[in-house]
Amino acid sequence: MFRSVASALDADGNDGDDFLENDDHESRQNRWGSIIDKFEVNFAESVDEDNRKIFQFQQATASSTTDDYFSVLSAPGMASHYNPVARFAGSHSTFSRRKFTEWIQLQRTNASGDMSDIKKYFERSLRIIYSLVLKTIISTVKSGKTEVVVTVHPDLITSENIMVQYSAEDGETAHFIQTEIEGGSSLEELTKKYGAMKALGLVAYEILMRGDMPPVSVFLPSSLSDMRGTVHLPLSVRGSDECCEARNLAKIKVPRKAVDEYEGRITTAMLKAGVPYPLCQFVVDLLGGECSDGLLFRSDVSFASFSDVLLDLKQMINNPEAFIHLSVRDQWKLAFVNKMYGRESEKKMIMDAASRTTGTTSNDALFEALSLLLPRNKRQIVMVSGKPGSGKTRLVMEAKTDLENKGWIFLSCKFDRIVHAEPLSVMASAFDEFLEQCLGSSRQQQICTNLKSLMLSDDVLILTKHVPCLIKYLDNPRAPLTDVEVSKEHMHQLFHQLLHVLSLAGQPVAFFADDLQWADGASIDLLVALSKASEHNSSTVNSDANMAFKIMLIGSYRDNEVDGDHSLTHMLDQLKKRNSAFEVTHIDVRGFTRETLNQILSESFCLPSRRTKSLAELIVHKTDGIAIHVIEFIGRLTTDRILCHSFVKGWEWDNEGIERCPISDSVAELLVFKLNKLPPDALTALQICSVFGIQIEQRIINFVQDFDGDQTVDITAGLKVAAERGLVEMARTPDVFKFAHDIISQAAFDLILVEERSVLFQKLVSALIKNASAANDSDFVVFISVDLINRIKKDIVTDPEERVLYASMNEKAGKKALAVPDFSSAVKYSESGLAFLDACAWETHHDLTMSLHQTSITALYSCPNGKKDLLKERIEIVFQHAKSLDEEFKTRNVWIRLLSVTSLEDAINESHILLNKLGEHIDLSDNSSRHACSELLRVKESFSKNKHQFSTLSRMEDLNKRNAMRVISSLMVFYHHQRSNSIGLVSSRMVDMTMNYGYCEESVFGVASFAATLVRILGDIDEGASCARMALALVSKFRHCVDMLLPAVYAAVYGLVLIWKEPIQATLGPLVRGCDLAFDYGNIQFAVANAELYVTRSFHGGKNIDVLLDEIEALAHKCALHGQLHSIRRFFAPLYNALRDLKGISEQALAPLDCCINTDGSRDCLLSGNDYIAFETRLMIDIAHSFILGDIEKARSFADMFGGVITRKQRVFNNVIIEFYAGLAECQLARKAFDADWKAKVGKIRNSMEELCGHSKWNFENKFLLLRAECHFTEGDMSEAAKCYESSIASACSHKLVHEEAMACELAGYFFKDQENESKSKIMFAQAHKAYMKWGAVKKANEVPHT
Repeated sequence: MFRSVASALDADGNDGDDFLENDDHESRQNRWGSIIDKFEVNFAESVDEDNRKIFQFQQATASSTTDDYFSVLSAPGMASHYNPVARFAGSHSTFSRRKFTEWIQLQRTNASGDMSDIKKYFERSLRIIYSLVLKTIISTVKSGKTEVVVTVHPDLITSENIMVQYSAEDGETAHFIQTEIEGGSSLEELTKKYGAMKALGLVAYEILMRGDMPPVSVFLPSSLSDMRGTVHLPLSVRGSDECCEARNLAKIKVPRKAVDEYEGRITTAMLKAGVPYPLCQFVVDLLGGECSDGLLFRSDVSFASFSDVLLDLKQMINNPEAFIHLSVRDQWKLAFVNKMYGRESEKKMIMDAASRTTGTTSNDALFEALSLLLPRNKRQIVMVSGKPGSGKTRLVMEAKTDLENKGWIFLSCKFDRIVHAEPLSVMASAFDEFLEQCLGSSRQQQICTNLKSLMLSDDVLILTKHVPCLIKYLDNPRAPLTDVEVSKEHMHQLFHQLLHVLSLAGQPVAFFADDLQWADGASIDLLVALSKASEHNSSTVNSDANMAFKIMLIGSYRDNEVDGDHSLTHMLDQLKKRNSAFEVTHIDVRGFTRETLNQILSESFCLPSRRTKSLAELIVHKTDGIAIHVIEFIGRLTTDRILCHSFVKGWEWDNEGIERCPISDSVAELLVFKLNKLPPDALTALQICSVFGIQIEQRIINFVQDFDGDQTVDITAGLKVAAERGLVEMARTPDVFKFAHDIISQAAFDLILVEERSVLFQKLVSALIKNASAANDSDFVVFISVDLINRIKKDIVTDPEERVLYASMNEKAGKKALAVPDFSSAVKYSESGLAFLDACAWETHHDLTMSLHQTSITALYSCPNGKKDLLKERIEIVFQHAKSLDEEFKTRNVWIRLLSVTSLEDAINESHILLNKLGEHIDLSDNSSRHACSELLRVKESFSKNKHQFSTLSRMEDLNKRNAMRVISSLMVFYHHQRSNSIGLVSSRMVDMTMNYGYCEESVFGVASFAATLVRILGDIDEGASCARMALALVSKFRHCVDMLLPAVYAAVYGLVLIWKEPIQATLGPLVRGCDLAFDYGNIQFAVANAELYVTRSFHGGKNIDVLLDEIEALAHKCALHGQLHSIRRFFAPLYNALRDLKGISEQALAPLDCCINTDGSRDCLLSGNDYIAFETRLMIDIAHSFILGDIEKARSFADMFGGVITRKQRVFNNVIIEFYAGLAECQLARKAFDADWKAKVGKIRNSMEELCGHSKWNFENKFLLLRAECHFTEGDMSEAAKCYESSIASACSHKLVHEEAMACELAGYFFKDQENESKSKIMFAQAHKAYMKWGAVKKANEVPHT
């Protein structure tokens, strides 16, 4: 195709594509008119003139001095940097100059037939040409844009006007002797540019051909100037209307019919002389194309700018083997494998996150120094998203190399669309692969040493179930501990400790989880846990395990498969809310841009980037630039011969053929085409392997090898054929085949006919179970088999024995999932197992059916977003078919907990019914306070005498007694909410049963709840604290289930007992841990109890409002997932609204509630339901909120409401806070209107607070002092009041109770203002404002009268 300056002259609008198809004069005359006539005449005349001028110039240079160029250099327009120097032919000095003609002659003389010398000559020639191009142009900036301007007149770009210079520093370069013609006319920029290109093309031809000139002079340009100062070409003829029109349209292209360069005379001559084809192309493109004038008409593929010329030269100079000699091995393959393109900024984002993880930077020394003064870095999480095949994994793997070079440890795992693995096995595979790689290295011994020093032997054995390679690192390996029940948090902790073990000397760790869109909930939870620094290392051997190390989590996922309801989305949302701990970096990987793909194609095809530009544009249009789509699309083009490779010309393609090629909806269509080209056996082998996901172990292949009897193909042999085609590869773990990409696996699976899949799955399952059993490896294939079983259509399984087998396999998988625990998977497996059983299963297979129902009930109750209707249905079925109390006990327990959500009374009644069945009747006929106190005193005395024997008791063997203890544990919670005296009788019964029948797990909670009851009913804080600490000590007696016990124990000990003795802030950590552990175990009852205590105690402790709001939202979200909306309404929403109001932000519903809580109405509901604990909590929030915002009358009304409803006074922390604010309100109101009773009311509260100071000055001293200050102020004792205000402020400040410090400062401000001490008053108000702002109560802070 050709470029023309006059395409706009096409009057009929034709684009001129067929311009050369008719060369007769008439057609050209009609199209171009007189312009073409003038051009042809002037062009013919210019040839003779050109030859004449060249001859004159040669004579002039010949008459010059042979030893220097002084006379030439002194002429006008000469390059000023030339100085006359001596030249010596063949000189090996460090600096010399020669005429270009002499240099050429020398090269011709010294030429040898050695291929190496020939290659070197072409490479030297290109560097000379490159230097000439640089001397021909300069870059200028016009209107903010960079433009290239030709500075050498085209007529002077000749071999006679060039001198070659050699220096040791720069090598061989060339320069022009003269750059401007004296008195010559100026040329238009376009004419000058193309004229210079063509002239350089002639020089390049002469250099590469060692002095030979082009074969046909008629194709060469004439001189652009004559002695009259006019220009021969019509582009510059003055006074011609037609030529002026052509000049104005100089930049417009007219495509013309392409001429085959290979058959062109210039290319042919150069090829015959042994010049590599890329150099031939380069020269022809400089000349403007074969059979073109190089000015008015230029080929479409010829150079359009000097920038393209320089780019071509740079590519050839920097990589001559690829771009000159075409000798790069596999040059017809894309270069994706060896180099990453277009992802520099994304990779930098990963490395920047790594720098933030380690607290260092690689470039900025000042920032590195200042970073020591900055707050502690947040935990870094990098999330890479994009379409399938866009290069997400490749990007992270590229960063992996840099991270490992910086001393990082890199672990990675990949999730699969087909979930057949045991819970956590995908995550564990990352550790297993890393440990396999370390075997035999120096790191192996270090890991062995760390295992001994940082982990307990039993913990290591628990992990070996998930990480089998750990066995190879033990001196005396034993069988994995598979029968130990391990909590989710404990398992997380073990993996975290294993990271400590692998991180030698505190090396930073990068953990990469690929394809998170397919990750299960248990794995996502473990990922989050690994990203946190472990706060609880109680099971480690020594304190070194607490050594901090850095970890960065990297995840990738397909954004088109992750919506707002995906568990991954919820995880990221929660991490963002914890803005004090995590920083999430999002990297969006899109398809290649045209520029990036052009670079890839240029380097892969060994062609100049300007030549591949059109191909890149077409491919991006067809594939959106998605990496794997690009590769497969190009593969399809080569298969269809639309894209071909020639060993002479390199790569060629048919643009029109590519445009006609249909656009695929996905790369899968292209892969199907590729897969169908495989031999039948190889395709069948791939299809079988695709059933198992993206990778398959050799032993699985061995188990299923005979699945189809005599007709089974050799799967391993077929995989080897596929490996040769690049479809599969060996994974890092030995004996594991892996698909090169999961899209290939999916494409292979899609080729299996839908109607044939279930039959195939049946055959594979049968072979798996039979051969694994024969090899005593049944456990290994449980989850793999169950995955296949649950993909079989139920209606085609007609054999009753086969259906029972499938149900029993699901039962095994469900129990294993429940033990992790992975509740979602347990529900899936148990329900799938039930689907295989018929209506008669209760009679024919009672035990199997019962086991599946019980697994489903336990998992549904504990599972986030569990289906409560299905749960109730399963419970009713169990009640109908249970043959014994033992069978229905667990289900009864779940049922009672469900009832407690809607009706505490119903739950209590059901509990007593169950206790009666268990033979443990509790007589509550006398429920008086006196009777409760009497019973507590009796047990207290007995317990105090026998404390030392408690730890030596035997284990409780009676199953009914143990079950009764479980029921009583739930009763304790129910009675706690009702503030019933029965709590004293129930807790006493738990201690009695332990002393009489031995200990069980619930005995620890029994002691803890007894301690809470001593404080609550008897007010015996010291004895209660003693029993509470004993309960904590007893936990260690049940090491196998310690994490299961802690939620209940922590709620009682830290939420109800030690709050009276220890700093309130110290109780928060255990409470939040108890909440997390309970959610992990599915113990929703105590998860909610700990959560409720945690948020209220955080409020009492003055936690920052912004942080507490985020935590309330997170806990409400967790509770909502488990259907605990009642807790959100009772506890979280009222505090949430109050805190938002104190901060000064608008009221909104706490998600997932649809509306804000009506405070007055909700209080009435709580009273009608006898939920006094929730009622007291609500009053505590309301009275504190009202008093802090200055609504004293409202605060007093809440105090009166409390006094009118709560007639049975018990020692409850919320009640103390209510009384504290009530006392402050009474003092203020007494100063406004005399009340004879105020002193008695406040005196009683003050005395109670003084007593509490004796137990914990930290929690109560500032409150007592503030009450005293307000009393003195009301009584008129101003001196004592001032002292008490100051003391209260100091106490609150030192005990980190910032909200009460602010309140004390504010009240002191009003006191000093009343005393007309304005300066002191302003100081107090300023301190109050500062403290309120620190707390986060912005609205309240702005209401304080401060400067």
